[in-house]
Amino acid sequence: MSQSAETETLKKDIEQLRNDLAALAKSYKATGENQAQAGLDAARGKYDELRREAGRHAQDVGSEIEARPFTSVLAAFGIGLVLGKLIGR
Repeated sequence: MSQSAETETLKKDIEQLRNDLAALAKSYKATGENQAQAGLDAARGKYDELRREAGRHAQDVGSEIEARPFTSVLAAFGIGLVLGKLIGR
């Protein structure tokens, strides 16, 4: 085989390697984007779930305060005193 033929074969092999590496890079990029999107979707779902749960708890607390306003005021006052003592030290 002549040196010219070997050079041409080597050029073709290098070009094929470039194409393969480009395809591999695209594949990894797509996989990464898909995984990132799946993670983002999962995080959004968890956020929505926690937001709904926090809303339910806020309604429960509001209902409890409406049912027992005097007890709620005394409890808030007592908690404030305890926190004031702890922070004041």
